[in-house]
Amino acid sequence: MLCRWAAILLVPVSLLAADPLLALPTMPRPAPVAETVALTGEELAPGLRMARGQRVEIQGTILLDRGPVDGLEVFACLQGGKTHEAMIQVSLAQGALVKAAVIAAFGWSDGRPAREGSGFPTQGTPVRLRVAWTDPAGQEQVIDASSLVRDRITDQAYPALAWVWIGSRFETIRQSGADGVVMTRDQFMLEVTRSLIVNYDEPDALIGSPFPGAGVDQRFEVNSRICPPAKTPVRLLIEPAVLPLTLDRLADGRLAQDGRALNDEELRQLLVAAYGPQTVLRSVGVRSHADLTAQHDAAARDYLLAQAALANVWAIPIFLDPR
Repeated sequence: MLCRWAAILLVPVSLLAADPLLALPTMPRPAPVAETVALTGEELAPGLRMARGQRVEIQGTILLDRGPVDGLEVFACLQGGKTHEAMIQVSLAQGALVKAAVIAAFGWSDGRPAREGSGFPTQGTPVRLRVAWTDPAGQEQVIDASSLVRDRITDQAYPALAWVWIGSRFETIRQSGADGVVMTRDQFMLEVTRSLIVNYDEPDALIGSPFPGAGVDQRFEVNSRICPPAKTPVRLLIEPAVLPLTLDRLADGRLAQDGRALNDEELRQLLVAAYGPQTVLRSVGVRSHADLTAQHDAAARDYLLAQAALANVWAIPIFLDPR
């Protein structure tokens, strides 16, 4: 308990005082379900399989089953990644190989990452991310990855959320050789950071955070109540996400459905209809007009969260590739 309070004290006071997630209704505690997810598709490399149009599967191991005190920045890292602040380490070292598998399976294009620590929404393709493992009784257990993450501000684990495919990025690197000559080269940044899937805003990740408040890594920790023990082998399942509701943002910033702008009451009615007790994924897709910026998306996220709270609905927005 002392460690948990020490961790909470690291979170900025401004977030503790007023965070939009605190206004959302309390959800039932998430729990894994007994489900057998068969191995399918082609093995592209040891620990990596791809079933075209269905799933990419990566083998890994639980690193942390509680904490860490200073925040769970990374959900899953490559070999050689930030193991001190990652829940899972996958069995692969080559980030480009994982990206190639996902593109071969789904054809997803790169998204727009959030600037590191900015708190602005990431923009890309929605991803269903699940974790599977075998319990001591020999039964396979499966849960949405977001439910293995706990929010220190709300004092709750997250329900099932869609994550965001951004695809990492290339940057031009300038380096001096032994002869003093400066050379430039294009560097795939995932191979540098080795952060495959992140909770915190990190633009070089392959899959970006689904969480509001991702600009503060101290707010996240392992949901130790249900996380399998450290050293447990797991499978990461990357699949397309089917969202209960997707809205458009017009050039003037208003939310719309089928080209028609929505007033507050109409939006709340849509949220209530789409996010009932049986709804699994609690993400609202928002496809912004191409002229709108990340700052505009942040304002839209706050507005939509406020309307969800007024509707007594647990749902949060993720931002999709622009139209």
